Amino acid sequence: MRLFYDHQVFSLQNAGGAARYHYELIRHIQRIRGVSIEVVIGLNSSVYGFQQLHTSHTRVHEQRSGMRPGLLRYLANEVLTGLLAASMGKFDVYHPTLYRAMPSVRRRRVVVTNHDCAHERFPAFFRNPELVVKNKRKLYARADAIICVSNSSKRDLLQFYDVNPERVFVIHHGFSPLSSSPDDAGPNLRASSAYILYVGFRGTYKNFDMLLRAYSTSPVRHDYQLVTVGGGPFSRSELDAIEKLGVADRVKNIQSASDDSLASIYQSASLFVYPSLHEGFGFPPLEAMSVGCPVLVSSAASLPEVCGDAACYFDPTDEHELGQALECSLNANQTQSMKQRRFEHVLQYDWSEAAFQTFNIYSLVSGVDTNNGH
Repeated sequence: MRLFYDHQVFSLQNAGGAARYHYELIRHIQRIRGVSIEVVIGLNSSVYGFQQLHTSHTRVHEQRSGMRPGLLRYLANEVLTGLLAASMGKFDVYHPTLYRAMPSVRRRRVVVTNHDCAHERFPAFFRNPELVVKNKRKLYARADAIICVSNSSKRDLLQFYDVNPERVFVIHHGFSPLSSSPDDAGPNLRASSAYILYVGFRGTYKNFDMLLRAYSTSPVRHDYQLVTVGGGPFSRSELDAIEKLGVADRVKNIQSASDDSLASIYQSASLFVYPSLHEGFGFPPLEAMSVGCPVLVSSAASLPEVCGDAACYFDPTDEHELGQALECSLNANQTQSMKQRRFEHVLQYDWSEAAFQTFNIYSLVSGVDTNNGH
């Protein structure tokens, strides 16, 4: 079976949930007998180890570059992918890494993944959401199968798009444990006081501003700092809000962290909080659970499905409830039985299983049987 994966998500991000998803799928599907893979990611500075994927039956066309992720890199790689794909013949399955199928890729079948419907639910938070929705509608209409990363993602898909439910399949992500070094306790946190942790992009539907307000009025601010990791430096508006709320000396921002540092930061946190209004899946809560960190997450969208009974929950539209939940979770989440539950919960998310199920979808739509056992 010949498979093709394009540049799209890797042109727009060096790291992130969608990029990690496709990298892990490729890494695990290449182990299946009878599979031949072409991956064209072009100019990139991805954090993922594509250089290690080269084998006799997996070819990765890439060039490390200092060009920033974004439209310029996307356009350059669009040209490169078009030229390469046109010379590669026909593929059994083409799995676009975002919401556009490149016409130069000759394929028998198209399989696409719906990660979430954030643009559809929160158009005011995005630039040109109509274009994203238009591209998704066109791609989903022609797709032979649509993979959703959660049941919540599937419900959203069927709400916003007129697609045949028989072509829609739910396959949960796997989970990639963070590497951890005992000598790396995280940037400037060795001597810090106890802290509550937030990880990732902070804008729009991620709802960080509500966490900031709830924290500023909660008694926990006296005993616990609020530490944010990733998502870049605080914006001017965030700095103004932090100053106005009177917590400038209690809120700390770490712009980026290696996996080693991030694992240690999670492990040392008293509580990880994820207040997002919408997630198709959500990796950070599982990252926190995997090193034993207590977890408090929004009750919205996929998060109860993904986190199960290994987390505490709150209504992400109720600032008062979040403030109370911060206090409650710092106690209820700390028991040894709850810690063990978190460790065990993460084990159900396996990339080998996700890749095997995805390959079964490829086989189903293409009619190509490689006679592989699990």
